[in-house]
Amino acid sequence: MNVIQFFQTKSRLFYFFLILLGLTSSVANIGTLMLINNALAGKTLIKGQQNYMVYICLMAISFATNRIFQNYIVKLTSTIVVEQELAIIQKVRNSSYESFERLGPDKIYAALGDARMLGRIPQMFISFFNAFIIVTCSLVYLFIAAPLGGVTVISLMIFLLTIYLIRDKEISRQNNIVRDLQDEYYHSLQELIQGFKQIRISNLRNNNLFNRYINLNREKSKQLSIKTNRKYVANEMIGIYSWYLVLGTVIFILPAIGKVSLAQVTIFVATVLFMVGPISQLVMFFPMYSIFKISINRINKIDTELKVDSLDMPAIPIPARPFRSIRFEDIVYSYNANDKTSFQLNIKEITFKNDEIIFIAGGNGSGKTTFINILTGLCKPESGRIYVDDKEVGWTDFCSLSNSMAVVYTTHHLFKNNYDDHDLSEGNGHLRYLTDLFNLNGVLKLLEDRNWVNTSLSKGQQKRLALLLSIMEDKPLIILDEWAAEQDPYNRRQFYTKWLPLIKGMGKTVIAISHDDDYYHVADRILRFDYGKIAHDTSKVSQIV
Repeated sequence: MNVIQFFQTKSRLFYFFLILLGLTSSVANIGTLMLINNALAGKTLIKGQQNYMVYICLMAISFATNRIFQNYIVKLTSTIVVEQELAIIQKVRNSSYESFERLGPDKIYAALGDARMLGRIPQMFISFFNAFIIVTCSLVYLFIAAPLGGVTVISLMIFLLTIYLIRDKEISRQNNIVRDLQDEYYHSLQELIQGFKQIRISNLRNNNLFNRYINLNREKSKQLSIKTNRKYVANEMIGIYSWYLVLGTVIFILPAIGKVSLAQVTIFVATVLFMVGPISQLVMFFPMYSIFKISINRINKIDTELKVDSLDMPAIPIPARPFRSIRFEDIVYSYNANDKTSFQLNIKEITFKNDEIIFIAGGNGSGKTTFINILTGLCKPESGRIYVDDKEVGWTDFCSLSNSMAVVYTTHHLFKNNYDDHDLSEGNGHLRYLTDLFNLNGVLKLLEDRNWVNTSLSKGQQKRLALLLSIMEDKPLIILDEWAAEQDPYNRRQFYTKWLPLIKGMGKTVIAISHDDDYYHVADRILRFDYGKIAHDTSKVSQIV
């Protein structure tokens, strides 16, 4: 939900309440102005000496309404910020893997920053509304006090405001460029932080990242910010000195040409000074509106990009369910459907049965990982049919089957927090058994009171911990993407000769991408991919034999 939709959900009573507060505060302020002007002119609104009581009442009304209004705005602003942040995160967690990859984390972080900016919208719009009422009433008051003088002041103010807005339009355009540079800067920072080891050990890589990207980006941003801020300062000075021009016109020019009397000059000066704050709020609204517009456009762009193939996460977790078979027929997937030279996965037919150990082999770029992404519901094929237990299912239903799969990826991320609600207590015998089985005794540290797992381990230990946790998920299908790559010879041998048969004995199907052909005899079946196609399937060979 963006900010526009947020306000569309509000009832008419909500807007009536805000307008009533604004009008009450504005009327109190205008009444105060009139009371002051009449006092300066030696007049009184009320006969007798009770005008000070009226003044105190008007101040009390203005203070009370503004206090109520500001308290309400604080609550509204916090609500908008949180709802916008959660809306973005909801889009991210429900988005397809492909759209997430295209977008990248740097734009998501930037959008969360934009969400905080949008929290200022209610304050700005209501302040604009109140300021508009005060300025309008003040100008009408000037026109009634001295029509020709009022027209002169109004015309001068409109002229100066037009100049301000024309200059501000160019400032807004440059601010948008600065925001684009900020997105690129976040991307470079992400490269530095996530690839710190590779950056630190290479002087060439380190210097190129800093000099060609980070430093150059910051220098461009600095120069553009200096240029933009100078224009902004000049525009602000024009705004400030415009008031001197208006006051000079009122004090020196209008009396000289006989348009206003000296008594009217006093009224004009007091009214003009009274309008300084409200008009500043009106003027500040326009650059802020440009910033809001940029933020909304960026959030809407993310909303659109993450909407592709998105599937809402059910509020109630989908339980794992056993299956007898999964079959794919005529599956086609392209990374770029518009580019005929791009990689394409093309699978005529393949079936996985339960209680099998299946190895997937093939060279780099042969389609192994792409197929795993389709099998786990991360990437949607362009065409083809999918059968579960010999029954054809749609893509949405098939994606729900990912809840019956435990996956350890090549670049697997280990979560410190126990999002899977594993039993990490010392009394869990199954956990102790797996810890001993995977040689993690003295390595695995569990903080039971915090429901937390220590992940500061070596790569091989992290992969063994990931395997342990995947088994604890108790899913019927375990998928391992080049799991043994970081293991020492002993643990690699244990994995193939002891652990995999034990996992199969638990009633689980194992699909493992592997290049360790010395251990291919452990598998019940081997699939070899080549250029996006299945070049060899040992189950079909055995059937022929």
